[in-house]
Amino acid sequence: MKRLMQFMMAICMAALATACANKNVGAPFSPTDLNSKVTSGEYVQKVDNFIVLLDDSSSMYADNKWQSKIEQAKLVATNLNDTIPASLKLQSGLRAFGPRQYSLADGSALQYGMTSYTQAGLGKAIKGFHCTGGLTPMSPAIDISKADLSKTQGDIAVILISDGLENVDGPSTAAVKELKAKYQDRVCVYPILIGDDPEGRANMAAIAKSSGCGFATDEKVVGTASGMADFVEKVFLKKAPAVAKPAPAPAPMAAEPKCFTVDLKVEFDFDKANIKSQYYPELLKFGEFVRKHPHHTINLEGHTDGIGSEKYNLKLGQRRADAVRAFLLKHFSDIDSSRLTAISYGKTKPVASNKTKEGRQENRRVFATFTYQE
Repeated sequence: MKRLMQFMMAICMAALATACANKNVGAPFSPTDLNSKVTSGEYVQKVDNFIVLLDDSSSMYADNKWQSKIEQAKLVATNLNDTIPASLKLQSGLRAFGPRQYSLADGSALQYGMTSYTQAGLGKAIKGFHCTGGLTPMSPAIDISKADLSKTQGDIAVILISDGLENVDGPSTAAVKELKAKYQDRVCVYPILIGDDPEGRANMAAIAKSSGCGFATDEKVVGTASGMADFVEKVFLKKAPAVAKPAPAPAPMAAEPKCFTVDLKVEFDFDKANIKSQYYPELLKFGEFVRKHPHHTINLEGHTDGIGSEKYNLKLGQRRADAVRAFLLKHFSDIDSSRLTAISYGKTKPVASNKTKEGRQENRRVFATFTYQE
């Protein structure tokens, strides 16, 4: 009997050693580089902190195919760590729960952090797990993570890697709700199921639902590079807000033409259109002004006194305006002729009374109207 007991003990010890050393061989994993999405400005950082809660309890010993679930959990955590963009500025931590060697007070231990995240630092902590053991204090581990996160600022992602089977202190959904009550919209929980136990899957889905903003997934979904990249993108990144394109500048409104009139002091004798020499200096001075303002157009207005018919005076006024135009073009050959127009108003716009000799003289005149745009 003693020999039989020793034999059975040896078999158990060998099985345990095999489980601890079991290294599940998964498909080759080449992490997707998400850094370019951040550096290009397409995506921005969604969270400022994250903590991984990793189940290291006895239920992670092996699945129904005798595959080590703890090694699969480590592989998921490693691939997660390798896919997180190194360009992100994060505070991170890793808490394991379950093994007998951890404190009996909460059944877990903070293996890394909370500290400034580096892939090397978190990767080293993940590699430190070798064996499983003890009950599954998932609820206490979630509860104590409240203290782990107490000094953080900004938004938080809690990533739970487990087979979802728990047997200490009741359902973890209550602990998640307390975590949510403390950190409110700052925190979301993202469970990743290891194995395929239906009860565990249901528990992990309930945990995600309790957080209000997280989601549950499993090792098969995140087991490929693209699947893990999709998970990391959803947890850690968000689309950069669209930059509002500046409204197109309104089409410039055509400036309203501005006008002013100039009294040339060119008056005419009764029924005459010839320019008297006394007005030459005034006209030459006026021509210099026209030359210096090449963007102005000038309309020369011919006027008469009130004696005679309207038809006759319209022709007389036109001759006077044409005479001034001809004088300017003769003495200033560099003035574009298209800038000078001549028009007659006849006797329709008197500036003085036609009842006096002096008034009639004032009405026999040429005015210049300047038009320009600023």
